[in-house]
Amino acid sequence: MKLIIFGAKSIALGACLAVQKLYKDFEVVGFMVSTKVGNPDILAGLPVYELESFPDKRICVLIAVPEDRHKEVIELLEDNKFHNHISIDSYRESMLMEKYYARLGMFRSINSL
Repeated sequence: MKLIIFGAKSIALGACLAVQKLYKDFEVVGFMVSTKVGNPDILAGLPVYELESFPDKRICVLIAVPEDRHKEVIELLEDNKFHNHISIDSYRESMLMEKYYARLGMFRSINSL
């Protein structure tokens, strides 16, 4: 399944790396932002698209921005006909990153103490 990550900063980068490592059935095709101003053109070797220029409205959008922006992002996505989206809240982010770092063998899980 193809997905695109909304955001192009630290939360989005971490989510991308974790999804790529942990979930081989998912293909991250890039990052999506509301505007390219202040965002990179490429992140983790993947393109960063402006929301309005991304053609596939059916793609799953993984929202990976600070939680206080989720409502605004969801409204923006819905207004632009992107109806398939999942928000990465702080709990989901912590679980995802815990699994990612455990898989890498970098950090011991706090849940295993």
